[in-house]
Amino acid sequence: MDESEVRRIEAAFTASTRQRHRRHAIRQVVLNVAGVLLFLAAWEVLPRSIPGLNLLLFPPPSGIVGALRELALSGELFLHAATSVARSLGGFAVGAVLGVSLGVVTAMVAPLRFLSDPMLHGFRAVPAIALVPLAVVWFGIGEVSKLALITWGTFFPVWINTYLGARDVSATLVRSARSLGASRSTLILRVILPAALPLIIAGLRQSLAIALVVMVAAELVGASIGLGQMIATAQQIFRIDHMFVGLLALGIIGFALDRLFVFVAHRLLPWYGRT
Repeated sequence: MDESEVRRIEAAFTASTRQRHRRHAIRQVVLNVAGVLLFLAAWEVLPRSIPGLNLLLFPPPSGIVGALRELALSGELFLHAATSVARSLGGFAVGAVLGVSLGVVTAMVAPLRFLSDPMLHGFRAVPAIALVPLAVVWFGIGEVSKLALITWGTFFPVWINTYLGARDVSATLVRSARSLGASRSTLILRVILPAALPLIIAGLRQSLAIALVVMVAAELVGASIGLGQMIATAQQIFRIDHMFVGLLALGIIGFALDRLFVFVAHRLLPWYGRT
């Protein structure tokens, strides 16, 4: 088989693979859109089909379109959403850096692991939402308390996944790297972290969703702006439609951030799936 024939086969295989991936992506988008439409249709029909149900308390999608338009045109919705996203990503970034760093250290340094295990696993059982009143007392209702709470909530999933991934790296890989003269920093960067990446990515993806949950809890207690504050204010003035707009915004933001995370992970690590 000459070189031109090899190149032709390679080009045909590449084109076939790209076409298969394209068909898979189109099918996924179609099913995603169909799922959303089916959900909206069921949501529209169900409240109207239950006798005696107050549509002001359980508004269908058509009942919140006006509130959505009102909040969007005034710019209020985008201001609340942008503030909440910035808070979530800020706390997520700090928690992720601390979680990955401490996860690797506790996996590699046994004395430190034994010293820190009781505290870390004990604190891991304390939900961030339970710390909201304490954070307000310590840091006030400003941005520091919200950043601290989101950092707390996102740290532990990243830490435990990083720790498990780094701890379970094949001893053969570690011994091979050391026998070739790898320093500790090279061992961490070239062996430990790459081998632990699947679990690290899982922890980061989980923490990204947790960041939104903790952000809303923090904003419900004390904030002048943000989606959590918007929902709390709507509850006080009995604007159920505004509350649903806030909930929908949170769902859309969560989905968008998750898809963005998967896209970036796939671009940086092509072997990582798109699901």
